This record gives sequence, structure tokens and C-alpha cells, in this order.
Amino acid sequence: MDRGDCRNLLRGLLPERRLYHCECVADAAVALARQYGADEHKALLAGMLHDCMKNAPLEEQIAVCARAGMPLRPANLASPQVCHAFAGAAYLSLCGVTDEEVLGAVRWHTTGHAGMALLEEVVYVADLVSADRDYPDVGHVRQLAEKSLHAASRYILEYIFAKLKREGRPIEPDALAWYQELISNA
Repeated sequence: MDRGDCRNLLRGLLPERRLYHCECVADAAVALARQYGADEHKALLAGMLHDCMKNAPLEEQIAVCARAGMPLRPANLASPQVCHAFAGAAYLSLCGVTDEEVLGAVRWHTTGHAGMALLEEVVYVADLVSADRDYPDVGHVRQLAEKSLHAASRYILEYIFAKLKREGRPIEPDALAWYQELISNA
């Protein structure tokens, strides 16, 4: 599978704006993979495909996960904004994607988890530093990513946790476990 194959798969699932985001994440993921020694082709695939279920209704995301034998956990359902990542990995597995590293990078791109693999962290960070991102701290996160994936990940998690707290939304347990791992290894 190459960029064109990914684009063809996504065309029926995502609007142009989201497809553009996926292209930008793929570019950022390849650059980070090159810098940190991850597989560039797998970074391209995971970056392109990471949001394949982003625009699907939650009910469809739940159904896709069930069909693939990857049911969502109650903690995921308590944070519906992260379900598309789990559903994305499930959908891709139903489409014949078998590379566990690519599936893992798609699955964990919204929350992370303790014991993150390099490719998973590359895609996680790429999603937040891609060229189309323009949130207030993006310049700082890009600078951190140039120096350390872990530092960028810690900062992103802290930023997300603060936002969730302000909005009164729960923190996903896997994200918290990863954050605790990152600060204990700092």
C-alpha cells in the first residue's frame, strides 16, 4: 500500500479538509520517523490512515470495533472523541491491513498508552505538529518535537489534560498511564 492507495481508501470516508489533514500528518510522521529511526513507510501509512473513522458516527465506530473483535471499553466510551482511533484500527484490520505496528499507531494516536512503541509515538506527535495545525502552542510543540519525542508527548498530554479539565471531561486512563510513565522516566 502506498500514499495513493491510502488516498483512494480515504476518499469515500473523509471530506477533503480531513483528507488534507491526513496528508499533513503523513508528511510530519515521515519526517519524525526519519529523525528518530522509525520505519518511514509505516509512518506514512499510519499518518495517512490515522483518522479513517473520524467522520463516522459513534454508533458506526462501535459496530466496526465489535465486528473486528475489538470492542470498545467503558473508558473509551466515556471519552467518545477518542473512539475513532480504536475504530480506525478495527476498520483497517477489516480492510486487510495486517501490520500490527501500523494498526497500533492508528489505534493509539489519540490517547497513547504505557509502553508506547516508537512508531506509535511518532504518529501521536505528528498528529499534533502537522503543517495544518494552528492551535496556540503548536510552535512550541514543534520545537520540542525537533529535540525530543518524549518531551513533545509530555507537553501535548499536559495541554490535553488541562483542556479536558476545563471542559469537565474525563482523562482517558491509558493517556494518564502513559503520562505517568513519561514523567517517571524523565
